[in-house]
Amino acid sequence: MMTDGRTMVLGLMGDPVEHTLSPLIHNTFSETDGINAVYEAFHVKRGDTGNAVKGGFSLGIQGFNVTVPHKEDVIPYLSDIDPAAKKIGAVNTLVRTEKGYKGYNTDYLGIMRQIRECGFNIENEDVVMIGAGGAANACFAALISLGVSKVYILNRSVEKAVEKFGRKEKAVILPLDGFSDIPGEGLFCLQCTSVGLSPDIDRAPVSDGSFYRKIDRAIDIIYNPAETLFMKKVRERGGRAENGLHMLLYQAVISYGLFTGHEPGEEAVKNAERALYEKTYT
Repeated sequence: MMTDGRTMVLGLMGDPVEHTLSPLIHNTFSETDGINAVYEAFHVKRGDTGNAVKGGFSLGIQGFNVTVPHKEDVIPYLSDIDPAAKKIGAVNTLVRTEKGYKGYNTDYLGIMRQIRECGFNIENEDVVMIGAGGAANACFAALISLGVSKVYILNRSVEKAVEKFGRKEKAVILPLDGFSDIPGEGLFCLQCTSVGLSPDIDRAPVSDGSFYRKIDRAIDIIYNPAETLFMKKVRERGGRAENGLHMLLYQAVISYGLFTGHEPGEEAVKNAERALYEKTYT
């Protein structure tokens, strides 16, 4: 990609960033649609968040994606925050304004889009969410926005889950082994922990096979490996399970539009999807 003095600089800040696929996605968008922009990964350690935000603004960087551990830490350094991101309590996208960066959350929009495009209609249903860690804020917001009746949150630490979601309407918090208290079967489950992420592929967040008799639709936000042990267990019981690769792509589409004012075209999205599959699964 050729760059010049007019090239729009975009990036990701996180720790670590060596594994990120975001530059592949965003640079594919720019190359396909002929946008003069380049996207890089910036390794920013915890505690340096404020310096990175101020430095990026001084250097004229147009926008950042934000990943762990900065999604909450970055908020005090913003000039403005989108109401949805403020309600979620986490930011994954920074867009340059005259006064500083405005924060957005496109993670929950990406999750919502994948759930819809999978054909999982969960409106007015009770659903299950596994985990209360860094990804849980956006996952919970997506489920609520899709109109679920109740979210049963299973987490290893009940105390941590209560601290984050205890005052949230529609949230019911249980320990990981408390799934037997969830009534009914045929439930949708959103798995939002890192358990089962490569190379630790022989673990699932819930090991008891009787849990999977309750689930007939599921999304695991992990995309490497292509099939996690959690997904395999859902499928062995006759359910449908999808990984999180499309969530990653969809949130990037929205972020790119905020950065550049240009939503990637259909060809650009297809090219990025193809590049993701080749990089991740071949």
